[in-house]
Amino acid sequence: MSSPTDPHAQVQELRRQLQSLLDAAKANERKLDRFDALERRLIAVGSMEELVNLLLVDCRADFGLDAAELWLLDPDGELQRALPALPMVRAPRLLDSHAALKELFGGVRTARLVGPGHDEALVAKAFGAGTLVRSAALLPLIRQGVLIGSLHFGACDPERYDAYSGTKFLDRLSAIAAIAIESMLNRERLRRAGMTDGLTGVHNRRYFDHRSLIEFSQAVRHRYPLACLFLDIDHFKAINDSHGHPTGDEVLRQVGGLIQRSLRTGDLAARYGGEEFVVLLPRTDLAGAREVAERIRQMVEEAPFVTPEGGTVSATLSAGLAMLPADATSFADLLNAADRALYEAKRAGRNRTVADDLVPAGS
Repeated sequence: MSSPTDPHAQVQELRRQLQSLLDAAKANERKLDRFDALERRLIAVGSMEELVNLLLVDCRADFGLDAAELWLLDPDGELQRALPALPMVRAPRLLDSHAALKELFGGVRTARLVGPGHDEALVAKAFGAGTLVRSAALLPLIRQGVLIGSLHFGACDPERYDAYSGTKFLDRLSAIAAIAIESMLNRERLRRAGMTDGLTGVHNRRYFDHRSLIEFSQAVRHRYPLACLFLDIDHFKAINDSHGHPTGDEVLRQVGGLIQRSLRTGDLAARYGGEEFVVLLPRTDLAGAREVAERIRQMVEEAPFVTPEGGTVSATLSAGLAMLPADATSFADLLNAADRALYEAKRAGRNRTVADDLVPAGS
């Protein structure tokens, strides 16, 4: 048996310690390489969908995680519009206030590592009740001093994230992720600025002209119904003359919001010009389109439109409805039919929905 002062035993122990240090250094180098590759991919992403999949799907695979969650503050719905309408492999949780983030971080602005016996209720909040996660890294996403979201990495191994471990790599990752999210949002804002009416927030005429041709060709190719609505605010000039143009602008803005809230994902609304809006309803039959038109008309009739001075005014709306004819040769056929129906609604007394007579058989 070797004595405590046995030189051979000491050499063996030193070798063991050195090998342990070398193994740790190699592991850290591999970890650094993975983080570096991830940062490069985050900086190069081209869409919000790609960014979300990178953080929630690729990160989980690359780092051997058992769970990954992304929470993003979205009080104005910007991120909701930036994400695709179709289901994603993994979707972020969009928050309408800071409340949930404050529960996780309070005043802490760096990564929080949570292991067994260290506020397990926090893990349940981050990953949901009944989670199998036993240790977690909660990363705050901060831009310009504002907490905009959080990224959560979880493991079933209670030793994976030790509450006393360093967080240098994780803090850097959260900073890069926050920059990438802000960059995607800014890109989305620029994109939307080119296709959105600045006053009402609905799409503009240029975008409608582009998108309508796509919807038309899809409806013709796949033989599904396509409905078009022309919506016009009644006596809008009288509103401007009696209450002023700022009030008229508010009525337009609020009508645009009512129209948007009445539509499904995949429907299209645009300001066509002046006080006129146009709506496309793919895969919608005559009865369904009439229901949408009447819902919008009734909402406008019942709404108290708030003026810049804090008062209210009333407004009504006329709607012309047309269905894509079976023998249509261009989108203009549908648009002209909806325009004719709108003219009939105006002529018949306004504040009503009129469908064009030349609807396809069976509609």
